Amino acid sequence: MINPTIVGFVRKELAQALRDKRMRGMLLVMPVVQLLMFGFALSSEIRNIRLAVVAGPGDAFTRELAERFYAGRWFVRMRPGPGEPFDWLRSGRAEAVLVAPTGGADKAYGRGAAVYQLLIDATNAQRARGIERYAQSILAAQLRARGDPGTETFSFVVRTLYNPEDDTSTYMVPGTLCLLLCLVTLTLTSMSMTRERESGTLETLLSAPVSPWEVLAGKTLPYALLGLADVPLVLSVAWAMGVPIRAPLWEIFLVAAVFVCTSVALGFLISSYTRSAQQAQLGTFLILFPAIQLSGVVYPVENMPTAVRWLTYLDPIRYLVIMIRHLMLKGGDLGLLLPNLAALAAIGVAAVVWAGRRFRQTLN
Repeated sequence: MINPTIVGFVRKELAQALRDKRMRGMLLVMPVVQLLMFGFALSSEIRNIRLAVVAGPGDAFTRELAERFYAGRWFVRMRPGPGEPFDWLRSGRAEAVLVAPTGGADKAYGRGAAVYQLLIDATNAQRARGIERYAQSILAAQLRARGDPGTETFSFVVRTLYNPEDDTSTYMVPGTLCLLLCLVTLTLTSMSMTRERESGTLETLLSAPVSPWEVLAGKTLPYALLGLADVPLVLSVAWAMGVPIRAPLWEIFLVAAVFVCTSVALGFLISSYTRSAQQAQLGTFLILFPAIQLSGVVYPVENMPTAVRWLTYLDPIRYLVIMIRHLMLKGGDLGLLLPNLAALAAIGVAAVVWAGRRFRQTLN
């Protein structure tokens, strides 16, 4: 026989959890979003490798080899413009550069061997290993098509840059730093404002002889400082683990400061839509978990479908991951840093304006 007391508790808790439309949305939307991301957007298969080819205009073999690279689904044709191949890799304009033998592959073949140099950005060790495997298989297919089954006549000399030991932690530790910054600032800020509203002390603060912006600054600045305090701690641990820090520390702190301000603004925005600590927790999870998946920390953004890659431009963690990895592993390039820093700041300004309007509406 069913216990009527337990039935009463179950009905009461279900009604309390589902009566709020915000809570219903969080409980029902999250599973669908996660299923779609894992099923369609996230993949460990290596795709959209940005490849540049350096060869003379009369090098027929290299031209045919390059077309075989671009004909598949793995490589994307890149024309990075002026500069040296090392500059293209450092600035992120290319992930791999294929350099033909001096004088052309055909002439080198006539001398008994043609050696290509394949430069690979190895900040992502797994992706770098995949690029090398793909390149070797494409070269072997090209040789078979020409009736030359041997690889002694044509070969690659592979040079991996920025992570020559193919150490996975070198790639993952900077991404983990980004996640810690976001987790601390976003969660604590949203919970702080919601607790004030839930306990009824927000109205008391606003009725005190202080302006609303002073209340907001006083409630958000501590968490921004806590987030920035984590930066030297995590950098010290990363250095102890052998992860290089090649950029000046002030550049890393500048990027971290802009992100922390943006994350705090987003936390404030979340709190403006929630009325309880439970809603704030679920709302933060609803924003944070998809943002982590789309940031490129675990799954490279290049592997995602085109529609999902456009969605990642709204993800502030994506920009931080790109910049922190670039600063720590490559040393920094203004051509890459400034656009990402500007996009991150624009998201923060938009969040501040949106949250400020919501806050004024709440007061009214």
